Amino acid sequence: MSAIVNEAPTDTRERLLDVAERLFAEHGFDAVSLRAITTDAGANLAAVNYYFGSKEALIEAVVARHVEPVNRKRIEILDGIRQGGQCDVRSIVIAFIDPVLEAAARGIDGDNRFFKLMSRCMAARDERVSRLVMRQFPEVVARFVEIICASCPSVSSNTAHLRLMFMAGAMAHSLFHHDKLAILSQGRCELPSFEVLREEMVIFLAAGLTAGEMEAGK
Repeated sequence: MSAIVNEAPTDTRERLLDVAERLFAEHGFDAVSLRAITTDAGANLAAVNYYFGSKEALIEAVVARHVEPVNRKRIEILDGIRQGGQCDVRSIVIAFIDPVLEAAARGIDGDNRFFKLMSRCMAARDERVSRLVMRQFPEVVARFVEIICASCPSVSSNTAHLRLMFMAGAMAHSLFHHDKLAILSQGRCELPSFEVLREEMVIFLAAGLTAGEMEAGK
């Protein structure tokens, strides 16, 4: 199917991104072909090559569409913490998780697409996809490691990197699977509100980030 006549190039590009994002979120990166994307978007394969160059570049653009604003917000919050002279661990954890929670809460169309897409990114077995996703994070990871080490003198750079990985894993699992609590608890645990989930996550992650600090200070 050919591209829609008289449509602005940016409209075609955005429509390809919208469709690719939805299909990747629903079916995964490997299961979705470029032909499926272009057919749904009312464009042709040449349009994908023109705007993105390859399927991998399209995947990277879809991921960046969500991750770049989150990471910009994280860095903005970290800069505010630095300027305010309050490098407490709770603030660092909030800087890490709140931009993700805000992005998820905004949503595009109420179908949990953000969660689904991020889950696909984390579960991707294809090394090419993993590399595309990881390109989004070196700067923000470096900023968090720096402020963690400044706030927790006993935490080395290596340990800070590990704990950031643990934080990311705990956050992702909690967001993607908190609705399974009722099943796991056989009905003895109520499904938490978003606010309760956030507060308990902050408490838990802050404790993990500072683990060993008290012993080190003795």
